[in-house]
Amino acid sequence: MNKKIIKIIAFIAILSIAILSSGCVKTDEDNVQGELPTGEDNDAVDEITDMVQPITSSYSENDSQNTVYAIKGDAIIVKLAENPTTGYSWNLTNSNGLELTEDNYEQKEGTDKLVGVGGIHQWIFEVTDRGEQNISAVYMRPWEEKTGAEDTFKLNVMALNEDELIKGTGTITYLELEGGFYGIIAADDSHYDPINLAEQFQNDGIMVEFVAYPRDDLMSFHMWGQLIEIRTIAVE
Repeated sequence: MNKKIIKIIAFIAILSIAILSSGCVKTDEDNVQGELPTGEDNDAVDEITDMVQPITSSYSENDSQNTVYAIKGDAIIVKLAENPTTGYSWNLTNSNGLELTEDNYEQKEGTDKLVGVGGIHQWIFEVTDRGEQNISAVYMRPWEEKTGAEDTFKLNVMALNEDELIKGTGTITYLELEGGFYGIIAADDSHYDPINLAEQFQNDGIMVEFVAYPRDDLMSFHMWGQLIEIRTIAVE
């Protein structure tokens, strides 16, 4: 066998090993749902049950009338489509437990020289108090009277104390009830039924660390464990 053929075979073998290896590697994004504490090392992920850092959540028109959960220190971003050239703008108000920290408008990217093009109005709030908070907005011309036919936006924010969060470690478990679903059996044998478990965690038997909001305001057909909404979760 000549040297040229040997080199070709060796290159193919090395390339095959590299491809197979890349297919077996999981990134941090595959193992994390929600925002986790960041740092030069990843020790903070291991301490998820001991330390809850503020997170940022973003909402749009599609989330209007929804109730979302947060804790003091979290940031809430609201982004709504707006076109000031028509005279219309969002008249936005918020409750006292939400502090407005940023208010800006950006025209749609790449349309700086076009006339009559709209963009996105963005507000950023910091959660400063617990309890039921809200953000409301009406899309109208400021000089006109409200008719009741205007586009509106409303977001209900349930702000909890950190000690009201559920923190723990557990095992993802698939249960063949009511069509099948994934639950979490915690280390203390508590049963949790997450309403928003990301697909990458729907894997029977994996160990996870998680922080969640109790969702006692909801009811489940599963009747298996306490309903929770995942705030952050990571493979243990």
